[in-house]
Amino acid sequence: MHKKLIARTAKLLSESKRSRRHQGIAIAYEHIPNDVDERNHGAIYAVVNVNASSASAEEVAELIIDAFFGEYYQDLTKDPLTSFEAALARVNEELADITHNGNIHWLNNLNAVLAVHTGDTIHLTQTGKAEAFLYRGGKSSHITKELAGDNINPLRTFINIASGDLQEGDKIAIVTPGVFFHISKDELQKYVEEFQPKIAISHLADLLEGNNTEMHPNSILIIEAITPEAASEETVTEINDEVWLTEPNRPVETVLEKSAPFAQKTIYYTRKGWKGFTRFITATLWPWIAGTVAAGYDKTTEMISNRKEKRASSVNSTKEILKPAENIEVSENQLDLSDITVNDHANSFLENTKSAGNVIHIRETSNKPRWLRLEKINLSYAGKLKDKLGDNFHKNKGNKRNLLIAATILGVILVISVFSFWKIREDGENQRLAEASYTEVQNKLEIGKSEAAAGNRGQAGKTLNSALTIARTLEKNSKLKDQVTTIEKQINDALDGVLAITRVTTTKLADVSDITGKSTFGPFVIGTSAYVVSKDNGSIAAVSLSGESSNVLDKPKLEGKITAATSVPVRSMVVLFTDKGNIYEFDVKDVTLTKQATSGTMEVPVAMASFSTNIYTVDSSGQIYKRSKLTSGYSTRANYITDGSTAKDTVALAIDSNVYATKANGETVQYLGGKRQTYSLNDLPLSLSGVNNTFTNEDTKGIYLTNGSFIVRADVNGKYIGEYSNDSLNGVSGVSVDDANKVVYAVANGSLYKFNQ
Repeated sequence: MHKKLIARTAKLLSESKRSRRHQGIAIAYEHIPNDVDERNHGAIYAVVNVNASSASAEEVAELIIDAFFGEYYQDLTKDPLTSFEAALARVNEELADITHNGNIHWLNNLNAVLAVHTGDTIHLTQTGKAEAFLYRGGKSSHITKELAGDNINPLRTFINIASGDLQEGDKIAIVTPGVFFHISKDELQKYVEEFQPKIAISHLADLLEGNNTEMHPNSILIIEAITPEAASEETVTEINDEVWLTEPNRPVETVLEKSAPFAQKTIYYTRKGWKGFTRFITATLWPWIAGTVAAGYDKTTEMISNRKEKRASSVNSTKEILKPAENIEVSENQLDLSDITVNDHANSFLENTKSAGNVIHIRETSNKPRWLRLEKINLSYAGKLKDKLGDNFHKNKGNKRNLLIAATILGVILVISVFSFWKIREDGENQRLAEASYTEVQNKLEIGKSEAAAGNRGQAGKTLNSALTIARTLEKNSKLKDQVTTIEKQINDALDGVLAITRVTTTKLADVSDITGKSTFGPFVIGTSAYVVSKDNGSIAAVSLSGESSNVLDKPKLEGKITAATSVPVRSMVVLFTDKGNIYEFDVKDVTLTKQATSGTMEVPVAMASFSTNIYTVDSSGQIYKRSKLTSGYSTRANYITDGSTAKDTVALAIDSNVYATKANGETVQYLGGKRQTYSLNDLPLSLSGVNNTFTNEDTKGIYLTNGSFIVRADVNGKYIGEYSNDSLNGVSGVSVDDANKVVYAVANGSLYKFNQ
């Protein structure tokens, strides 16, 4: 009899800050129901990491949690696994909806593990790079290995489920991928195994805070399976089971997050300061300098011409000025700092000026410097001095201009200095950020190598490509240029091994772009020539396999636009299908184009292939149709699929007796006799995207796919064999294979190439 088990948990979460480089959120969530029926149905757990803009990331995380919770407890009569499957389907549908509505930034940036614990059983699913490990008896099991769903197709985000029974003392750690940039898997196992969850999570938080030099939102959820009796004996109660990882303040973040507001404030205050500076120069400093110099010059001249008269005048003037000064009182008791505002002081200033002539009474206010202590000041000389300064100011306009030029130069120097200081700081922080990115590239390279050595080729490919993407952003950094060049080569070498890339040497047979343009169907190899068809105007170019080319059909008059084409080698024909429901055959021997008789409903095909003398088409709804060759044309179409399924979203069709329908993401379904088979492309080191053509026939072992950058090869069971790559294949749109002679023909950007397998 199994012991009743409950879960004891602890969570670590990040207080993430916004920055230009590292964005997103990481959360750890659990729901232990209070309701008895819900509790019997199970507890749910989630660790979600979304590396996208804050708003986008938050929307995706909330959507996943809400949909998971809402659907799982919707029908408590279902068994927990069925409810879990229904909840995942609901989550996938919700993700598809927000993607359709424009939130696409989470694609390929979502890392999550969702789990249900019911009784002594746990069910898990995963997408992205979030991982879960089970620790039992000193051993570690990677329980989410190969569970990842499709990170490009929202409807397949969570598709695989792992289930297992827990034993007393089992511990599970669910972690976001950023955790392993700072702690090792051995360290994680050590702390989770040795301590109960609360203490373990506290130790792990200390490790992450001590090593965390970058903005990586991280989360960890630890689950321990224990009996209720053991849980009741818990003595560690003062420690919180939820720890928030606080990101330290760093200059990098300060500059990155606040450089824009700082620049705006710098410009604002520079402008304001410059205006005040120029007003001070023109209204105060220059008149004072000019007036003082002019007054001194005039006085000196006057004293030389009439010394005696000036002396008497000076004495009388001095007495007149000094007389009121006898009444100056400097008394702290008379200073009243209250009841005076700027406006009151201004009014008092005007009233005293009018009533007391040149005697001004000044009271100290909170807006005045404390050195203003005089109760009375006689400014009778100020009026005369002002008039004198004004006269001399107008006499020295040339000097004013020079002073303004000097002030302008000083202002420019000030602005340049402020900007240079800000720029130096920003460049320094950007360099530190670049160096941190380079460190991340190094870490990812080592992780990718480890994953490859462990046989996890798919994950290794994703990690290494991520490292290469970051490295390419550093190529323009002058200080890291040499290191980046070196590590990019190391990453590419590692990728070649992981992806089984064959760097082929291509031979260019012909450039037919002047005939067909660069948007083409083909190549179709018939006999000793390959034929390339223009999608735009139907022109056909023939290229002998020795390299000579010719225009065999020039802009034919067709009813409609060609939407699909194939070849029928046994009849030496190239078959064209237009969007008006017309079928044309081009006889490569007679070099003639003939419209074929047809009957019944005509579809608009998105892809076409042939087998023997029959042709097969697939339309946008995923229906595959078969037509037999008649003496006067082709038969009425017949539904090929007989099991009720569809091949929706197909972009390419190929036949080797089995019919293969391939989507743009590389997902391929196989039919035989109209029934879907248990076939899929597998062991792919990377998710495919942009697939535009497939090839196989009865003489070819396996299937070939092109995606505009390279050619992927899989064996007859769909297992990934390798990839052919060459710079000339960038833009590849079609492929044909001569398996007997181990030669591959490919069309890229209107040119026909060949290379050996």
